[in-house]
Amino acid sequence: MGLFGRITGSSFVIFVSFVLATALLVLMGLKAPDQLKQVLDMASWVEEQITHIGLPNEYNNWMRLFIDDSQLTMIFFVVIIRGLLAMIGAGFSRIFNGPDYD
Repeated sequence: MGLFGRITGSSFVIFVSFVLATALLVLMGLKAPDQLKQVLDMASWVEEQITHIGLPNEYNNWMRLFIDDSQLTMIFFVVIIRGLLAMIGAGFSRIFNGPDYD
């Protein structure tokens, strides 16, 4: 599968994981709002801890700009989806390529 195929495949997985993470976020907001509130509270706590670790202002300002609780929440859902996609992909790989005996 050459370099172009690997880049295309990786880009597709990143795009699919973003779309599925957004769908999971919306679904959780509709079906489990209390748990979503807990995730948002946890992300807010992580943001608070990261931005108050005592860095000089020249670095801490960038941390405060780029690390937001909503971004951390989205990253959390993307990581969950990427893990699920990896497990599903490993299962399909095992089905179609057979077990890996090394």
